[in-house]
Amino acid sequence: MESFLLFVFWVLVAFYAFRLAFRYLMPWLLKRFFTKLQQNMSNAQQQARPRKEGEVNVNYTPVDSPRIDPNLGEYVDFEDIQDKNQSNK
Repeated sequence: MESFLLFVFWVLVAFYAFRLAFRYLMPWLLKRFFTKLQQNMSNAQQQARPRKEGEVNVNYTPVDSPRIDPNLGEYVDFEDIQDKNQSNK
């Protein structure tokens, strides 16, 4: 009986410790996380090259070779047709 009461005591202590940590530690951690995220986004925005109004940038890489290997053979499109004479299995 003594060990059972000791177990219940430690479970209650752990439960209240978790509750206190969740109540006070989690808001602090979330605030810190979002503050750092905001700073990173602000730094990324400041480092981006400012563009003039109306400036357009097109990134295009021309394709030099065909994507299909001509040595593979010919592609044939087909449909599955069921024979009316055979029963469905």
